[in-house]
Amino acid sequence: MSDIRFWQLIVVTGFFFGLGSLALHFKESRNPFSVKNFPGTTLIASTSNSYLGPKKPQVGNPQLIQIQVTLQDSADAKGPQIVSAEFNGTSIPLQPRDIYGNRGAASFQVPPGKYKLRWKINLDKQAWPRTVSHEEIVNVSPRDSWLQILIQGDSASIH
Repeated sequence: MSDIRFWQLIVVTGFFFGLGSLALHFKESRNPFSVKNFPGTTLIASTSNSYLGPKKPQVGNPQLIQIQVTLQDSADAKGPQIVSAEFNGTSIPLQPRDIYGNRGAASFQVPPGKYKLRWKINLDKQAWPRTVSHEEIVNVSPRDSWLQILIQGDSASIH
């Protein structure tokens, strides 16, 4: 008797999968933005390295460049932890570490030029020296419309 139940389950499951795929087929054919309605086009999907910033200068003063600074501790819980950070002499407030290591962010609007980015980190309790200071020079070009700065532990990346 269990063989009959098994085959009934297979038939019923197949019926519902077929019905669902048929519904999706008709739903997609009615979608005006479906790829089928634009012959000769291809889909390109990108999940990383997507530019999400502004594509034109800020409203108001076009000579000012938007700077976005993001602070993160090391991905390893025992790795370097940020103690303090400042951009152009302005301190960036730190928050308690979240589960992803994010510590804070700040935005600045500055004219083109060179600016100092400083941050201090605490190393592992066993390493010496325990506190290490880092400094980077950020070159802001007049051609930039937006700069992203990511400080992650003891390294910084400027995009």
